[in-house]
Amino acid sequence: MSVPLLHRVHRAERAALLVEGGLTAVQPYVALSDLEDLRATPSVLRSRHPVTVRPLTARTARRAMVQHCPSLGSTFLWCHVDNDRYRAHYLRFLQQHHGWTGTSIPRSWHVDHVFNRARARRLQLPWIRMMLLPAPVNTSHGAGYEKGRTGNGIGRVGRQRKVDEVTLMKICGRFSPKKHAPLPQSFASYAAFIERRHHLPAGSVEQNVRDLMRLT
Repeated sequence: MSVPLLHRVHRAERAALLVEGGLTAVQPYVALSDLEDLRATPSVLRSRHPVTVRPLTARTARRAMVQHCPSLGSTFLWCHVDNDRYRAHYLRFLQQHHGWTGTSIPRSWHVDHVFNRARARRLQLPWIRMMLLPAPVNTSHGAGYEKGRTGNGIGRVGRQRKVDEVTLMKICGRFSPKKHAPLPQSFASYAAFIERRHHLPAGSVEQNVRDLMRLT
């Protein structure tokens, strides 16, 4: 069992989301009502980088699906919001698509619903993108930003949800900002990194995070 392989999977998933976000003005989807949206939209991206969406196994078509983009070399697992076996299905995903030989996933790694699961239920979005994350990072967002966003308003039911600025911090391995607290000094280097990758002014990155935290 090679733990470094899990680090590579995490980095590959993070890189794929950053690449897609940098190719167009549209951030990648994290929660959907219909997985057909992955194939069809955004059209400016999918016309150049089409994806396939297939069941993880013959028996999981209603619970776990795999998105693959050959031209970008990216692969993701999507799980139904009511799939309580998502960790076992992600294990199968690791074995089938990344050559993981282990029979379990170490507790130091979380299989994360990139979009908060409870919020997806309230928004009637049955499909959520999954990602491998270091446990401390995932825990900080679950107890912080995601908990606050789920508790304050539901937004428009059924609308596709994309990566937002705080979720992008989680994807990049950054801890959740704290409510009613200044952003840490390290945020400046992170904002500069996103500016380079997504051509978004660092000041806008910071303002977007501040605005989102006011909603928690």
